[in-house]
Amino acid sequence: MNILIVDDQPINLKLLRAQLEAEGHVVFDATNGIEALAVLDREAVDGVVSDILMPRMDGYRLCLEVRKLARFSHLPLVLYTSTYNSPTDRELARSAGADAYISKPAPTDVIMAALHAAATNPRTRGMAPAPQEIESPVLRQYSETLVRKLEDKSAELDRACEGLAQTEARLSGLVESALDAIIAFDDEGKIVLFNAAAEAMFGCTRTAALRSPAAGFFPANFQQTWQAELTQQSTPRLLRALRHNGSEFPIEASISWLDSSQGRLYTMFIRDITERDRIERALQESEERFRSIIEASQDWIWEVDREGCLVYTNSTVQQMLGYSAEELLGRNVMALMHPADRAMVAERIPSFLEHPRPWRRQPLRWCHRDGSVHILESTANPVLDAAGQAIGYRGAHHDDTERLAQEARIHRLARIHAVLSAIGNIVVRASNRNELLHDACRVAVDQGGFKAAAIGEGAVDGTLRVVASYGDATVLRAVAPSEPMTVRLPGPHHQHPGAQAFREKRRVVIGDFTQADVPAALREEMERAGILSEVVLPLGTGPWGFLTLFSESVRDYDDEEIGLLERLAGEIDHATDFIAKSERLEYLAYHNPVTGLPSRNAFREQVQAMQACGPMIVCVLDIRRFAYINDSRGRAFGDQCLRHIGKRLRRIFPAPGFVAHPEGCTFLLAYPVTSALNTEIERLQAQLRRFENQVFTIDGEEIFINPQGGVAIAPQHGNDGEMLERNGMSALAEADRRDELLHVFSEELQGRSSRRLKLENDLRRALAQREFELFYQPKFNTVGNRLIGAEALLRWHRPAGGTVSPAEFIPVLEETGLIVPVGEYVMREALGQVMAWRARYQPGLRIAVNVSARELRYNGFLEQCRAILEPSQADQGIDIEITESLLMDDIDHNIPLLEKLRGLGCRISIDDFGTGYSSLNYLTRLPADEIKIDQSFIATLAQSPETMGLITNVINLAHSLSLRVVAEGVENEEQVKLLRLLRCDVLQGYFLGRPMPATAFEELLAHVT
Repeated sequence: MNILIVDDQPINLKLLRAQLEAEGHVVFDATNGIEALAVLDREAVDGVVSDILMPRMDGYRLCLEVRKLARFSHLPLVLYTSTYNSPTDRELARSAGADAYISKPAPTDVIMAALHAAATNPRTRGMAPAPQEIESPVLRQYSETLVRKLEDKSAELDRACEGLAQTEARLSGLVESALDAIIAFDDEGKIVLFNAAAEAMFGCTRTAALRSPAAGFFPANFQQTWQAELTQQSTPRLLRALRHNGSEFPIEASISWLDSSQGRLYTMFIRDITERDRIERALQESEERFRSIIEASQDWIWEVDREGCLVYTNSTVQQMLGYSAEELLGRNVMALMHPADRAMVAERIPSFLEHPRPWRRQPLRWCHRDGSVHILESTANPVLDAAGQAIGYRGAHHDDTERLAQEARIHRLARIHAVLSAIGNIVVRASNRNELLHDACRVAVDQGGFKAAAIGEGAVDGTLRVVASYGDATVLRAVAPSEPMTVRLPGPHHQHPGAQAFREKRRVVIGDFTQADVPAALREEMERAGILSEVVLPLGTGPWGFLTLFSESVRDYDDEEIGLLERLAGEIDHATDFIAKSERLEYLAYHNPVTGLPSRNAFREQVQAMQACGPMIVCVLDIRRFAYINDSRGRAFGDQCLRHIGKRLRRIFPAPGFVAHPEGCTFLLAYPVTSALNTEIERLQAQLRRFENQVFTIDGEEIFINPQGGVAIAPQHGNDGEMLERNGMSALAEADRRDELLHVFSEELQGRSSRRLKLENDLRRALAQREFELFYQPKFNTVGNRLIGAEALLRWHRPAGGTVSPAEFIPVLEETGLIVPVGEYVMREALGQVMAWRARYQPGLRIAVNVSARELRYNGFLEQCRAILEPSQADQGIDIEITESLLMDDIDHNIPLLEKLRGLGCRISIDDFGTGYSSLNYLTRLPADEIKIDQSFIATLAQSPETMGLITNVINLAHSLSLRVVAEGVENEEQVKLLRLLRCDVLQGYFLGRPMPATAFEELLAHVT
């Protein structure tokens, strides 16, 4: 179908033409009615689609003109408009001769349907009036419509002009308020717009700038390329500009243009970047300075992307790992890690990428180019994108290889020192030589850090045999054979380092079996056992054996380590000699050294066993006036006398009777009851009479012995040896008081024991009913006599009997174990009190509490202290006082315990210093903060030059060890003056302040604060 499209809008023509041609139609176009009539004259057209509002001739006029011509009376004609859509407009269209009236926009199938409908039902002359008949009414109607449309259009234009004026005002305001300079100029380069920001930036008024050349605000070199720059619309570029005074400054400028009927208009947006340029230069200088610092750093500074590829590194990496920075850039640095650490890092990296977070001081092993392994301490932070996602990590590695090697060496030395220290305890605890040697191997492994240890001993047949070993069972099976090893004759173990050291009487040190000059079979054997180094040390001057220590790592033993190991070998040699002597002492522990009779310990064990057979009699027998024999005849004569007494007693009381000699001139007898008690007592008394009347011949001299006894009967008077002996001693004391030969433990004496039992029960009740109270004895600083704290002392106010002396009830607390809960009460009460006083009066105030042996041995003591002290650990003022003798009683148990107490914020004070037996070696190891000089020394300070010298040395020694010194028992002003002269730190005693209740101590605090 040939279709003519009439529309003054080119875009409408193009769009509709393209759509119709795509459907296979032939399309002609015209921009107004006149052009359309011309096309109709020269082309065969099957239908017309016309807009209405067009210049020169609109759609209505076109319809009238087409219908005037007879050949076009049936031509399908469709009006297609977006402007005229009222019913009047549609009626006018039909009157003018249009076949259809369609509103824009409409699909092409609607337009074509209208054309086809018009072609199928053509207009007939009889159906419509002649054009001449309708022209005048139509034109009148058209004129009226046109006038109305023009009026609407005029009103619309007025509104558009008003909106345009408002928009222009807003744009003008935006231009004037813009922070950037805005300059507009025409295609001749003359400025037509110069905003306020431009005036301020260039120092030129708007009046002077308008119609002046825009190029005048730019340097000469830019003016030469001015026209080329104007033809390129681009992103902001960096230029130089000229102020009105001729000074140059940097700018960032964007240029755009707009073509109009009056020519091209250029607009330049200018931003003064003087400050930004200064900041960028400063930043560049800072970056260069930072880069020089990074390059000079001894740490490897790096950055990697998400895949672990290196995107930046300084040159320090070459010093650490032997690779240049250029070699590593772009590479995945995990390839340089030790395989074990690489697997660990690969496992953890996804978590760090998913949840970005830093890591700090993470040690990692890296492989150097030369094959060695370096330990680098890694610290890094995530690099995040705008969304907060990790795009990599940036950090630094510090080479810790040397430091760790030194720490490892110090650690090895410390472990060897620990072994040496433990050897002393082993000597004390080992019951026999085999146990000693086995424990020596054990501590070498457990505390020395060795894989295994063994001790070999030479035999009379010239062979060596491993007599003690400890450690990895697999290693011991390979390196510590159970069969004898030949020393001088060829054999499977002839080349072993142990046999070599024993044979050549010297140490043998192999730091690395893989590099050592040893037989291949030995190297392979050690490799299978996982041993890389071994050191063997002869034992004794003979030697009588050797100590061999195996390690699973390469060890470079220096002179200090070898010296300590040789000292260890010497300690073991000394310990074996000591244990031999100890076995003699073990005998003496259960036997009296003078008579050879069982000792007190043996007696108590025997009594315990005998009680299972029924009632028994225990007699504590004392030799009266035996001191006169020693004094008049001498100790040797007295010892012979005791041996004769022991022999005679054993004849009088044979088995199942039992005779013991606990000490001095006291003997213990025990035998079962075989008849009535009265009969037994009478028989015992008769035997002692005979014993008294029988002569003893010693060194040719005849003497008579006067015994005296106290009897306790089991189980009435006790169910263990200790109680029976104690009750027998009570009966003996009563016999001596009455000057009797024999006295039996009675109800009266039982009453005394009952009173002690009642005391125990009262103490339990006192704990439950809070009858205990803490008194506080103040401590004063010698400098300024300032109150700095107090010692908490336990007092008991018995409801029925008044205040009980601590000397009476504290031993009972110790014996019964009640000291543990009472100690907990003391610590809790003292802590609460000192925290309150600190808050109210003196922040640095400290209260000391005494800890007993029973508390230290209590397994839950540390946890008990932790529960009390931990809530206020950061600021609590509790000192722990422990006597010197108690501390040294079990040094290996007490030192770690006290260290943990210090970790809870406590200070440790060694009480009664000078009365115990701590050595300087132990004193340097003790976790102590102060020592308290015992009051027995303070009492004689002013009278004894020796005591003054001793106290002076103690104070100087303590100060050299950074320990504070407290003098307790200060009773007069002369002692105060002397202690100040001797630089004692703290004073405590009745002269300065007696123990007082908490209320009185608080009054003292309030007075001195």
